[in-house]
Amino acid sequence: MVAEVPGPAASDLSDSVDTGRIDSLTEEIRQVGLASGATVVGIAPPSAFNDFVPAGHRPEDFLPGARSVVVAGTTGPSKAAWQSPNRRLMEITGYDFRENVASLVMAEHIEAHHDYMAIQAPSLPTSGHLPPLSMMLAAVLAGLGTRSIAANIVLNPEYGLLYYAAVISTMPLLPDRQLDENVCPARSCVRLYEQEGRTPCMAVCPASEGGCIDATIQDGRIASSFYDRERCATRAMNFGIRGHIKQVEMLAEIEDSAQRRKVLHSDDFRRNMAGIGRFKESVAQCFECMRVCPVGRYRRKLK
Repeated sequence: MVAEVPGPAASDLSDSVDTGRIDSLTEEIRQVGLASGATVVGIAPPSAFNDFVPAGHRPEDFLPGARSVVVAGTTGPSKAAWQSPNRRLMEITGYDFRENVASLVMAEHIEAHHDYMAIQAPSLPTSGHLPPLSMMLAAVLAGLGTRSIAANIVLNPEYGLLYYAAVISTMPLLPDRQLDENVCPARSCVRLYEQEGRTPCMAVCPASEGGCIDATIQDGRIASSFYDRERCATRAMNFGIRGHIKQVEMLAEIEDSAQRRKVLHSDDFRRNMAGIGRFKESVAQCFECMRVCPVGRYRRKLK
């Protein structure tokens, strides 16, 4: 069971805005996000982050006086991309930034039409894997999904995997409740686990066989889970910023000029540079745990 987010404190909503209008203003901002490309929009109270992350990674650390965190989620890859036998298609076309566009439009709308401050929440890691503000946590706190066995990815109950961006604002909005039930494991996954001791994601990437995922399920719920993030990163994040750093380190150790030129003109080096410039191939190169996940799969079926 997911911990419940308490209702907004009086201090969160006390403002010159009539509290009777907050509900309509919240729906207005939600519709702005949906009209700008978001698939789903949820709202989290900034105070909810305090129980999960340390100072320096909370909404008020980026915008003092923050009263709302508005989270936009989008589906990313097209339905056909999931079916393509060319696995690399997912990394090339799978990330279209609509969630970032929606968050920017909502922030601009809040400032232009309601005179409150709003910023796009910083989400890209500045070192290692730790983001300034966790979009995964923001999505959970905004009632848009729950963590899964598959690499701790947040699954939306209707769409499955979504990409998230957020807005931090001083505008008081009505927070959404966290989901009452965990999305993962799905019923079909529970049945498969009872029969074979594995869910589809555990079967496609088993930690016991050199993969990244393991878990136990009791009474239809996740009793324990294991995710080897470092191992996963070496497979799913080989291009873009991390891959470029690896190659620069390798180049620094090569004394032979001909060998250095060979690396500089290699497809891998060009691919990394392209990934940094376009931020396309720097997202992920492995989607197998999500490819077999049943949550939201029915939405990926077309003629």
